[in-house]
Amino acid sequence: MKKIFIVLVVLVFYSTSVVAVEKYKFKYNLHENLPEKWVTEFKNIMNIVQEVMPINENTNHWVKNHIKLMNMLRGHTMDIYAWKSTKNPFPEKRANMRGSTLENTNSSEPWMQLDIYPQDWTSSRNRIRTYSVIVHEYFHVYQRSLSKSERALSDINPKWLVEGGAKVLEEIYTRQYYKKDLLKADIKETKRWSIKKVTKEPHLYEKHKTSPKKNGFDSMYTGSAFMLLALVNELKKNNISEEEAFELVLREFWIQRGKNDWPTAFKDTFGMSHNEFYERLSKYKRKDLKKILPSKKLKIQDIFS
Repeated sequence: MKKIFIVLVVLVFYSTSVVAVEKYKFKYNLHENLPEKWVTEFKNIMNIVQEVMPINENTNHWVKNHIKLMNMLRGHTMDIYAWKSTKNPFPEKRANMRGSTLENTNSSEPWMQLDIYPQDWTSSRNRIRTYSVIVHEYFHVYQRSLSKSERALSDINPKWLVEGGAKVLEEIYTRQYYKKDLLKADIKETKRWSIKKVTKEPHLYEKHKTSPKKNGFDSMYTGSAFMLLALVNELKKNNISEEEAFELVLREFWIQRGKNDWPTAFKDTFGMSHNEFYERLSKYKRKDLKKILPSKKLKIQDIFS
């Protein structure tokens, strides 16, 4: 009987310690001009992505210390501001916010902002974008947490991995939860990006400021998404499953990035240098999109399980 009691005490203690893991806490600042349906869906999406891609004190020591510091100072880790596009929606908190992005990333107190355009509710396609952008921006927080970064991600990492990853992930989510396959159509639009620039001058896509701005502009990060999908395809050639390949690109690289510079992290994660990948990428054609798109059965839970 005594032994059983001891076991029960250990189990209770273990269960309590698991529940007590401190999570990355978001404070929602949602403007009253947002439609009620959008607010409901926003909260649902945040619940899903935080369950699938949790950020908590077990993520790494940098996150653990950041959570403790921010929670001690203000009771939460990061603010999220969302509004239906209007002038200066939160003048008492943040001045002149505009666009959907992470702001103030070169500090310990960045915030996420979601600027939802009224015209985006006029079509079912654009309405889905008002939801998928939530996944996109949350993923940037996830990348930042794994890589222990207090700087803008694309300042110190390849833009095509930063934005291409967020773009592809939001589209996998969109297809899974809304039954809308928008990625293929986006990448097929020639005006959004240049296959020649992507395959022959991929280094241009390492920075926002060098990405092509005129012919072949990387609109909606479609060129970056093509590059990321090509990388996944190259990994699959090494008998790596689709789920494992996406896990390497969307999670493992960022963990390794927290340990080394990005070229080293790239080679350690993928078993080839970025220049070796660029050489392989040079062989790709626009028609190869058919064979590198994520499979229809792929779910975000499969990647981050």
